[in-house]
Amino acid sequence: MENGNIQNQMGLVAYNFEPELTVQELEDRNRAALASSEAVVQTLDEWCECWNCQEMPSLEENVCCRVSDLVLPNLEDHNCITMHHSYDTLILNSDVLALAYIQMMMYKGQQGRAPEELSNRQSRLVAYRQFICWMLKGEKLGKGRRVVIPSCVVKDIRDSFPENNNDYTGFQAAIDVRELFC
Repeated sequence: MENGNIQNQMGLVAYNFEPELTVQELEDRNRAALASSEAVVQTLDEWCECWNCQEMPSLEENVCCRVSDLVLPNLEDHNCITMHHSYDTLILNSDVLALAYIQMMMYKGQQGRAPEELSNRQSRLVAYRQFICWMLKGEKLGKGRRVVIPSCVVKDIRDSFPENNNDYTGFQAAIDVRELFC
């Protein structure tokens, strides 16, 4: 049966209800894109206050622990969160990361055994998750809710568990699927 005949028989027309943007919505999106592309780029000395950060690939990732809302409640009187007495144990200790990896597998319902030794990539993933869990005290992240990890922490984790080719993913903002279709 021909595609057009199926549509006629069922009373369906492909893409009939596809949403379209208004002129105002298009202008607003263009204005927002232009504003973000003209954002003022600061040097490392201008945005890093702990002196342990490094330049990150995107402006959004250039965050110091000393100005991060995520970290400030936990910073205590340390100059940098990486100097906190619990940091090395919770974030960089390979035994703690291996156990956290197993718990992550169990939480996600994955079958099988954890590897005898985590790869550097796996260790970075778990270390980032451990840091977020530590800072948020277990408050959940997920769809539509992501946070930027301070540059000093990302740098320290990458230095501890380096990628051979220095090819790192970096922060990826959550995407609201509804925005793609509205």
